[in-house]
Amino acid sequence: MRLEIVCAGIGGRGVLLASTILIEVAAEAGYRAVASDEYGMSQRGGSVVSLVKVGDFESPLIGREKANILFSFEESEFYRNLSFLKRGGTALINTGRKTLDEPVMHLLKDRGVACYLVDADGVAMEKGMIQASNMALVGFFSRLGIAPYTLKNVESMIRKKVKTKLIEKNLEIFRAGYGYEKG
Repeated sequence: MRLEIVCAGIGGRGVLLASTILIEVAAEAGYRAVASDEYGMSQRGGSVVSLVKVGDFESPLIGREKANILFSFEESEFYRNLSFLKRGGTALINTGRKTLDEPVMHLLKDRGVACYLVDADGVAMEKGMIQASNMALVGFFSRLGIAPYTLKNVESMIRKKVKTKLIEKNLEIFRAGYGYEKG
């Protein structure tokens, strides 16, 4: 398996926790996993990008049009990091919108990109913990059937990586994301 994942968002939105879960799930399943994080002004709401590679890679860096998956924990970060996504890749975007603007949708269609718009903020807010919207997006991702990111494997890692007092609420939001249906 060779999988390149870009996780992009802003500081305080759980990008690094989500990427840690992705890395650790892969490692626990016996895959080699490497990562690189960029989070200069993250504490001030600046961009955070975490690059995750699963498989036999020497470097954690991901080049232009090489990523299989782009997690965008903020819609604006989707546009900023779209150049990483390869033809035929998958984009998961945290947004309350039902569709993206026509030129963007046309571009994605031309490039064969599977695009999922998930109102992860709405899911998390409904469950009473907006700061865990990252778990809703990871939950939705885990239902796409990309090994080793199964419901069971990711739930197990959430139990290991999230603070004890927040585990159950994070799992609740993760499961709600897994079952998310666009309205």
